Amino acid sequence: MMRGWNVGEIVRTALGEMWHHKLRSTLTLLGIILGTLSLTVMTSLLDGVTAAVWEGFADLGFDGVMYVMNSPPKNLREQAIFARSRGLQPEDARFLLSRARAIHAVAPALVSEALVRAGDIERRVRVMGVTSAYNDVRGRSLETGRFFSDAEESGFAPVCVLGHRLNRRLFGSEEALGKTIMVDSRPMRVIGVSERLGNEFVNDDDFVEEMEGLYLPLATLRAYYAGTEAPLSFMAVKTNDPERLTDLKAETLASLGIAHRGAGDFRIENIAQEILKVRKEIKTVLRNWHVVLGTIAGISLLVGGIGLLSVMLIAIGERLYEIGLRKALGATDAQVFLQFLVESAVLSLMGGLLGVAAGIGITKSVSRFFSGGLPIHLMGVLFALGVSLALGILYGIYPALKAARMQPVEAIRTAT
Repeated sequence: MMRGWNVGEIVRTALGEMWHHKLRSTLTLLGIILGTLSLTVMTSLLDGVTAAVWEGFADLGFDGVMYVMNSPPKNLREQAIFARSRGLQPEDARFLLSRARAIHAVAPALVSEALVRAGDIERRVRVMGVTSAYNDVRGRSLETGRFFSDAEESGFAPVCVLGHRLNRRLFGSEEALGKTIMVDSRPMRVIGVSERLGNEFVNDDDFVEEMEGLYLPLATLRAYYAGTEAPLSFMAVKTNDPERLTDLKAETLASLGIAHRGAGDFRIENIAQEILKVRKEIKTVLRNWHVVLGTIAGISLLVGGIGLLSVMLIAIGERLYEIGLRKALGATDAQVFLQFLVESAVLSLMGGLLGVAAGIGITKSVSRFFSGGLPIHLMGVLFALGVSLALGILYGIYPALKAARMQPVEAIRTAT
């Protein structure tokens, strides 16, 4: 009976067979390499795309947010009714918060245009007069510096926050904080610079305008540029509970109806509801892409498995004398079965390792095209290796059984 016959020896024998038949082994593994490569790249790519898409949606700042806009009168009767109201005003935001149930925060905003100058550089840009609540409602953050405080907003402070692109256009690589720019001939001190908004997957005109523009305290904009009675351009009203969007709309309508003395000179855009619909559609698209790319990778692996099965059957035909001799020397059916099954599994696993290594290399090389990079999905790597190992075992069972059931005398006679 054979002694010292263990899994380590079987693995060594399997690697030796691969080395002696390098070309055949490479061609055999091609399908498995492509399949595991596809799985590795697919999971990393889809993870990167998914993260970028949701990051872009977060930059939109519309989760749980409704916009209240001015609504012009449609006829003479509405014109007479609307005369009771001064339109949307900053005090409407305070009134909404005083009656808040579903409302978490309100950001009044007034949008205008101004000529901005820093040194010899001039640009006409969009200027947004907002309160300190704007960052909370729209989920904005700063690259450097800070946003203006409530005291600066109520005190008509001559301060501003530059958009990401405007900062680059006015100051290039220089530090903008603390410097003074001219906004329609009035000096404004830069106290902050906004972060870049959007990415290659989610990017709209509003992002561009915000990044090309600047923010002023709402009171400052009204006092120096638009007039203290100028109606707001919009109010962004936010709830922290997406399930309460209906309550948010009803509460906003009721409170503004009281504040405007029954004049319906405003309209509500349920942006959060539209965002929820788009999110669901995108989830469906991403899920479909998972299915499509997973199917392509699965087909490659199955083809590779069939190639592995064919090569193992050829290998058995070439090694009949070896099989007969081993059994004649005392190797059991189980030992012969295990030998060829492990060879098949090792061969397939080597293909999986090569495919994963190539997939990681491709992922790293293309990650520079994504602003947030591409993650190496550990579970995707382990899944690809697990599938390749499973295919090696699955497609190795039949050849291993065929080798194990051979009679030693018949195998040696056939070989000779």
